[in-house]
Amino acid sequence: MGRPARFIPENKDGVLVEVTARTIGARALLVPSPDPRRFNEAVIGVMGRALEVSPLELCSAVWTANHYHCLLVVRDQQQLSRFMHHLGCNISKEIGGRIRKWRGAFWERRYDGIVVSGEPEAQWQRLKYHLSHSVKEGLCESPLQWPGVHAAKALVHGELLEGYWFSRSKAWAAENRGQDVGRYDFATRYLVGFSPLPAFRHLPPEEYKDRVAGLIREIEEEGERKRDGNPVAGTEKIFSQNPYEPPTRRTKRSSKPLFHVASRQAREDLRQEILVYLAQYWEASQALRRGNLKAADWFPAGCYPPAFAFVGQPPPRRTPPPPTRRIEILESGDVERGDIPVVEIVGVFKTADVLPPETLGTAEPRARGQPP
Repeated sequence: MGRPARFIPENKDGVLVEVTARTIGARALLVPSPDPRRFNEAVIGVMGRALEVSPLELCSAVWTANHYHCLLVVRDQQQLSRFMHHLGCNISKEIGGRIRKWRGAFWERRYDGIVVSGEPEAQWQRLKYHLSHSVKEGLCESPLQWPGVHAAKALVHGELLEGYWFSRSKAWAAENRGQDVGRYDFATRYLVGFSPLPAFRHLPPEEYKDRVAGLIREIEEEGERKRDGNPVAGTEKIFSQNPYEPPTRRTKRSSKPLFHVASRQAREDLRQEILVYLAQYWEASQALRRGNLKAADWFPAGCYPPAFAFVGQPPPRRTPPPPTRRIEILESGDVERGDIPVVEIVGVFKTADVLPPETLGTAEPRARGQPP
């Protein structure tokens, strides 16, 4: 899968980016069952380790049954890529491989990274969207009740999320030496906290917590009006989801926006920036593909240039497929099979004169027409 040309505007104070990733087939592989504590510890531990590998600011994190959202303050694309690479790979190993015993791809596709403008309204709206998960779907009455990893309680009460990162290589080596390895023998404890949104950094911590608490009350009231007296699904219904079965209802699919903004002017400003960025990227990429190696220095700052193109003659036309065995069904119902064609690949130190032409015969079919 090709790497998308992601765009991160230049800002010395960092840029707020919303990242999202969904599980393969929208399966409930991220539902925190059957052991919520172990599940949440593994997710938070991987997040903590990813923040150590690529230090950035984490403003929000919500892990639902089949996808997750994070609000990150990043300086450039490299910082975002390192964080997301570590997060995605190790979640698929710890949750997919060890807890779910899932074989094959864990994520449906590459993560989506959408820039959020510096407007306070735009950033606050994205935080509200994150915190409303589990309430807008009718699963819980409050985001504080979600049994999985959710930023609501940490943002309101100032708590740190606690998780564990496990050194699997050290545990594997110890097991090979015959040692009895316990669950936390090769673990590192991580405490993960959240930063305020960039547009609200000027607020005192207590005032920021009060604003988030008011936002959660607003979400609870909207969820109650939407349910119109109907009860929520509750924790038991959440845990009863089968993580290996695809969803019975079609997953909502909507085109992702280029940016999250609150005004038309902010959208136009970001649009002009990305047009200049993509034009410079495209010009350098085309020159590089034509064989101009100097074009590697033409790419805009903060991007990953594509791989170098092959320089030389164009490849030959594709060889047509080889002939196959002729099979005919007679009117009597019998099956008549012809000879099996033989294709010989002549090696470097082998010429056509080495093997007499009369020896290049066809193989005789065995009993019941099966090839030898």
